[in-house]
Amino acid sequence: MKGLLTVELKFSEYHTIFPNIMLTILIFLAVLMLFLNVIRRIKEGRLREFHFQFFVDNYDKLKFFGTLVLLIAYAFVLESIGFLLATILFMFLISLLFIGDIKKKSIFVSLTNSLSTSLIIWYLFGQLFDITLP
Repeated sequence: MKGLLTVELKFSEYHTIFPNIMLTILIFLAVLMLFLNVIRRIKEGRLREFHFQFFVDNYDKLKFFGTLVLLIAYAFVLESIGFLLATILFMFLISLLFIGDIKKKSIFVSLTNSLSTSLIIWYLFGQLFDITLP
């Protein structure tokens, strides 16, 4: 019983704990959403009625597919150029994508945001807390 709450990990594997916790929470929330949806349909008397629509009408295709491309590119580039540079580049590009217009002000805001956030996270977790980053 004493070892039930103990996790044996090497220092180099510490960064694997958080993604597993997040995945477990996301799966639990997805099941909960499905369960609540079924209960609502039973109460409304339309359980057999099923109309699946993943996207709302007239969704922004550029932002959706741009986000997918940037996430996949981030995963591939992460190992080759490192966490800090890959994160700065990813945050800069995704900010510009969601701002929607490329002007001096939006470039400045995106660059400032990506640099400051990435450097703070890198310093706080990677240096101060000595947690391994991807």
